[in-house]
Amino acid sequence: METQEEKSDSTPTAAFVSLKQSILVIDDNVDALNLQKVLLGLEGYDVFTAESGEEAIHVLGDIEDPDLILLDMRLGDMSGIEFLDILEKKRPDVVKHVPVVFLTGMDEVPESKAIGFIRKPADSDQFLKTVHHFIEIGRHAPYKCELR
Repeated sequence: METQEEKSDSTPTAAFVSLKQSILVIDDNVDALNLQKVLLGLEGYDVFTAESGEEAIHVLGDIEDPDLILLDMRLGDMSGIEFLDILEKKRPDVVKHVPVVFLTGMDEVPESKAIGFIRKPADSDQFLKTVHHFIEIGRHAPYKCELR
Protein backbone atom coordinates (compact mmCIF):
# COMPACT_ATOMS: atom_id res chain seq x y z
CA MET A 1 0.00 0.00 0.00
CA GLU A 2 1.36 3.39 -0.94
CA THR A 3 1.89 6.06 1.71
CA GLN A 4 1.53 9.81 1.40
CA GLU A 5 3.85 11.50 -0.50
CA GLU A 6 -9.83 20.40 -14.43
CA LYS A 7 -11.75 23.08 -14.96
CA SER A 8 -15.18 23.88 -16.48
CA ASP A 9 -18.61 25.00 -15.39
CA SER A 10 -20.73 22.24 -13.96
CA THR A 11 -24.16 21.46 -15.34
CA PRO A 12 -26.56 19.74 -12.96
CA THR A 13 -28.70 16.93 -14.33
CA ALA A 14 -30.45 14.02 -12.63
CA ALA A 15 -27.06 13.21 -11.12
CA PHE A 16 -24.50 15.98 -10.69
CA VAL A 17 -22.20 16.01 -13.73
CA SER A 18 -19.03 18.08 -14.05
CA LEU A 19 -15.98 18.22 -16.26
CA LYS A 20 -13.81 19.13 -13.25
CA GLN A 21 -12.04 16.45 -11.31
CA SER A 22 -14.15 15.57 -8.31
CA ILE A 23 -13.38 14.25 -4.87
CA LEU A 24 -15.64 12.79 -2.21
CA VAL A 25 -14.28 13.44 1.29
CA ILE A 26 -15.72 11.31 4.09
CA ASP A 27 -14.80 12.40 7.61
CA ASP A 28 -16.82 12.62 10.83
CA ASN A 29 -14.65 15.51 12.08
CA VAL A 30 -16.58 18.50 10.71
CA ASP A 31 -13.66 20.92 11.14
CA ALA A 32 -11.28 18.64 9.21
CA LEU A 33 -13.97 18.03 6.58
CA ASN A 34 -14.54 21.76 6.06
CA LEU A 35 -10.81 22.48 5.88
CA GLN A 36 -10.30 19.75 3.27
CA LYS A 37 -13.29 21.03 1.29
CA VAL A 38 -11.88 24.57 1.22
CA LEU A 39 -8.33 23.47 0.33
CA LEU A 40 -9.48 21.16 -2.45
CA GLY A 41 -12.04 23.68 -3.73
CA LEU A 42 -9.36 26.38 -3.98
CA GLU A 43 -7.35 23.94 -6.13
CA GLY A 44 -10.29 23.72 -8.54
CA TYR A 45 -11.72 20.35 -7.56
CA ASP A 46 -15.44 19.72 -7.23
CA VAL A 47 -15.68 18.57 -3.62
CA PHE A 48 -18.49 16.52 -2.15
CA THR A 49 -18.56 15.70 1.54
CA ALA A 50 -20.12 13.21 3.92
CA GLU A 51 -19.87 13.01 7.70
CA SER A 52 -20.61 9.27 7.89
CA GLY A 53 -20.36 6.12 5.86
CA GLU A 54 -24.14 5.97 5.47
CA GLU A 55 -24.26 9.56 4.20
CA ALA A 56 -21.42 8.81 1.76
CA ILE A 57 -23.39 5.95 0.21
CA HIS A 58 -26.28 8.38 -0.37
CA VAL A 59 -23.97 11.05 -1.82
CA LEU A 60 -22.48 8.52 -4.24
CA GLY A 61 -26.01 7.79 -5.46
CA ASP A 62 -26.53 11.48 -6.28
CA ILE A 63 -23.29 12.32 -8.09
CA GLU A 64 -21.27 11.04 -11.00
CA ASP A 65 -18.50 8.76 -9.74
CA PRO A 66 -15.74 10.95 -8.29
CA ASP A 67 -12.12 10.82 -9.40
CA LEU A 68 -11.02 10.07 -5.83
CA ILE A 69 -12.52 9.18 -2.47
CA LEU A 70 -10.73 10.39 0.66
CA LEU A 71 -11.95 8.23 3.53
CA ASP A 72 -11.32 8.77 7.23
CA MET A 73 -10.16 5.49 8.73
CA ARG A 74 -12.39 5.91 11.80
CA LEU A 75 -15.87 7.26 11.17
CA GLY A 76 -18.50 7.61 13.87
CA ASP A 77 -20.79 4.96 12.38
CA MET A 78 -18.20 2.53 10.98
CA SER A 79 -14.52 2.08 10.17
CA GLY A 80 -13.06 2.88 6.78
CA ILE A 81 -12.60 -0.85 6.16
CA GLU A 82 -16.27 -1.50 7.00
CA PHE A 83 -17.30 1.32 4.65
CA LEU A 84 -15.32 -0.25 1.81
CA ASP A 85 -16.94 -3.64 2.47
CA ILE A 86 -20.43 -2.07 2.35
CA LEU A 87 -19.52 -0.03 -0.72
CA GLU A 88 -18.26 -3.13 -2.49
CA LYS A 89 -21.61 -4.86 -1.86
CA LYS A 90 -23.81 -1.88 -2.78
CA ARG A 91 -21.70 -0.23 -5.49
CA PRO A 92 -19.01 -2.61 -6.77
CA ASP A 93 -18.56 -0.35 -9.79
CA VAL A 94 -17.29 2.46 -7.54
CA VAL A 95 -14.82 0.20 -5.71
CA LYS A 96 -13.56 -1.08 -9.06
CA HIS A 97 -13.24 2.28 -10.82
CA VAL A 98 -12.60 4.95 -8.16
CA PRO A 99 -9.39 5.07 -6.14
CA VAL A 100 -9.93 5.26 -2.38
CA VAL A 101 -7.33 6.78 -0.06
CA PHE A 102 -7.54 6.56 3.73
CA LEU A 103 -7.09 9.64 5.91
CA THR A 104 -5.57 8.46 9.18
CA GLY A 105 -3.42 9.35 12.13
CA MET A 106 -1.88 5.87 11.99
CA ASP A 107 1.52 5.09 10.47
CA GLU A 108 0.11 2.18 8.50
CA VAL A 109 -3.30 0.79 7.59
CA PRO A 110 -4.60 -2.74 7.14
CA GLU A 111 -4.74 -4.32 3.70
CA SER A 112 -7.89 -3.27 1.89
CA LYS A 113 -9.27 -2.02 -1.42
CA ALA A 114 -7.75 1.41 -0.70
CA ILE A 115 -4.77 2.37 -2.89
CA GLY A 116 -2.96 4.19 -0.10
CA PHE A 117 -3.26 6.61 2.76
CA ILE A 118 -2.54 10.18 3.78
CA ARG A 119 -1.33 10.61 7.33
CA LYS A 120 -3.16 13.21 9.40
CA PRO A 121 -2.41 15.89 10.16
CA ALA A 122 -0.72 16.80 6.89
CA ASP A 123 0.44 20.27 5.99
CA SER A 124 -1.70 21.87 3.28
CA ASP A 125 0.89 21.76 0.49
CA GLN A 126 1.80 18.13 1.14
CA PHE A 127 -1.88 17.17 1.41
CA LEU A 128 -2.65 18.74 -1.99
CA LYS A 129 0.41 17.19 -3.66
CA THR A 130 -0.54 13.78 -2.30
CA VAL A 131 -4.17 14.12 -3.43
CA HIS A 132 -3.00 15.06 -6.93
CA HIS A 133 -0.60 12.10 -6.90
CA PHE A 134 -3.39 9.66 -6.04
CA ILE A 135 -5.72 11.13 -8.68
CA GLU A 136 -2.96 10.62 -11.26
CA ILE A 137 -2.46 7.03 -10.11
CA GLY A 138 -6.18 6.42 -10.46
CA ARG A 139 -6.28 8.08 -13.85
CA HIS A 140 -3.52 5.85 -15.24
CA ALA A 141 -4.36 2.63 -13.48
CA PRO A 142 -5.52 -0.22 -15.73
CA TYR A 143 -8.94 -0.40 -14.05
CA LYS A 144 -9.70 3.17 -15.20
CA CYS A 145 -9.30 2.27 -18.89
CA GLU A 146 -12.61 0.41 -18.95
CA LEU A 147 -14.56 3.40 -17.68
CA ARG A 148 -12.95 6.43 -19.32
